[in-house]
Parts: sequence; C-alpha cells; structure tokens
Amino acid sequence: MKTSYVVRTSESGFTVAEISVAVGLFGLLGLVFFQVLQSGLTLSAKNTAVNAAHEEARQGVLRMTRDIHAAVSVPQLRGIDTSTTPPTYPVISSTLSPSASPSATPPTAAGVSFLNIASGPDYVWNDPSGGNKIMIKDGAQKPIPGMRLIIPAWGMEDDIIKATGASTVSHTNVFTVQSLETNVKNSKTYGGTLYAITYYANRVMYLVEGGTFVADAKGDHVLSGGEYVQVAAGTGQYRYEGGQLNLYMIRSTSENASVAGTLYWKYVATVARYISSPKPFSVPLNRYGGPDNKYIKVQLSARDPKSTNRGYVATASLLDTDIDYRSRLTVFQ
Repeated sequence: MKTSYVVRTSESGFTVAEISVAVGLFGLLGLVFFQVLQSGLTLSAKNTAVNAAHEEARQGVLRMTRDIHAAVSVPQLRGIDTSTTPPTYPVISSTLSPSASPSATPPTAAGVSFLNIASGPDYVWNDPSGGNKIMIKDGAQKPIPGMRLIIPAWGMEDDIIKATGASTVSHTNVFTVQSLETNVKNSKTYGGTLYAITYYANRVMYLVEGGTFVADAKGDHVLSGGEYVQVAAGTGQYRYEGGQLNLYMIRSTSENASVAGTLYWKYVATVARYISSPKPFSVPLNRYGGPDNKYIKVQLSARDPKSTNRGYVATASLLDTDIDYRSRLTVFQ
C-alpha cells in the first residue's frame, strides 16, 4: 500500500491596505496630470484671447492711423443718432466752454471723419459745349458720386452728385450738390488754355458701434440720465464689449454715375472687432484749453470675451496716442 503525499504551496496576494495605497497613488498622479492639463488649456485659451484681441485692434489701428496721417481736411468728431432710419452721424463739437480750464476733459465721440485724396492732381476747364459745365481732365481715374471735388487754388470744394462722359477717356463732366460747376471761374492759363488743378477726395469715417453694455461691478461706465457715462476704471457698474470699428464712405444711392441720387454714409468694411471703448476719439487740448485740431486723440482698447468658456476675459489697451494729420487742401471740413 502506497502512501499519497499532497504538496501544498502557499498563495500570496495584495492586502486591502496595499491596494488602497496603490489606488491613492494612482489617483494623486491622475489629479496632478489633470491639473497640469487644465493649466495648459487655460494658458492656451488665455494666449488665444490675448492674441485675438491684439490682432483685431492692431489691424484696425494701423489702417486708421494711415488714413488719418493722409487726411487733407481737419478731422471731425462724429456721434450716432439712432432716432432716425437710417441712423445719422452728427458732428460733435470739440470746443470746450469759455470757462473750461486746460486740465478739463475734452468731449469724446464714437467716430471721426475726414477727407483722403482719391485721385489727382487733375485739371479743370470750362466745357466748350457750354451750359456752364466743367470738365475734369482725369484720364482713366473717374470720380464716383459721393467723392468731393477740391480746387485748392480757388478755395472751392463740394460733394460730387453726378459724373458724365465716362466713355471719354480724356475727361469727365462733374456736377456737385451746390452746383459748383456753374460758379467755377478760370483764372490760370496753360498753353493758352484756362485751367486749374483739382483733386477727387473720399470722405471717410471710422466709427465704433454695435457693442453692448454689460453689468460689471468693476466696470468703467455708469448709467446717468439714460446715457452711459465713462468713469474711472473699477468705479462703475457697466462695461462695454463687442464693439466694431467700422469704415464708412460717402456714396450715392444711384448705381448709375450719370444719374443724380442721394448721398449717404455707406458701410464699407469692419476693420476691427472686440472693441471695448465706445467713444475712443477726441481732440486734445492746447495749453490755453482750446482744441488742438492738428491731432486726433485715440484711446482704443479691445476685449475678447468669447475665446474661452473658462471665465477668462482678455483686455488689450493697444492705442492711447495723438495722431496727427499731415496736410490740408480743404477750406471746409
């Protein structure tokens, strides 16, 4: 009879305490990894918001600065009157009251308008066909109704309402709102022909609009008398966001240049978004407290609240300066 032996081996495993420690370590490492990932995503969103705000405002600022430098008229401040359809853009006076001191705050506005040269120098003659018509020798550079005709030597200028003779390469018959063509008197000669130098100019306007005021206990606006009034940052109840810096030009409602229409401000393009300053334009004061019309003061900031849903708001104050216009051909603004 054989005896059977049973060999028993010991089986080892993790205890509850060991498993608990391992799970805790993995959880801690996972939490650290999540925090690093969350921090990276937040920084990425922050950089995206900052870059978007900077880029939007920068491009608009560069274009606007270039155009103001090239202005040939004294720039005018413009407001927005939404009580009419379509809205109108009245001129806002930049002159303070006589009792205002040089340290007073000048009036601010949502927009600024001025003239830029579109074509010239050209030459004007009396049209030999009669009828008090004038013809501008402008070659292929034809005027568009809404442009302004400027004759610097005679101190004459007016908005063009109609232009005919477009089929003639050498000249264009120009008609203006105030019938300037009937008042032009030749006083210079060239090769035995009476003439004067002329320019076509575009009246352009940069305007901040389309934004909204948002409740913010640390904002820079208060509501007073139905209007939002700017105060020191951090002392208001509202902030402005989502504005657009838009470009407008004076144009005619008539699509046919030879048919007179009504002149109006035509939207051309949006040159910057996310604007957070509703009235960035003003005319700086000179040492006597009067407006220094050689400059336009611009305090333009941008904020992008839509780049992230993590509560981050990027603000970029990109421009706080006086921009000078460098030449003047016009008598009127």
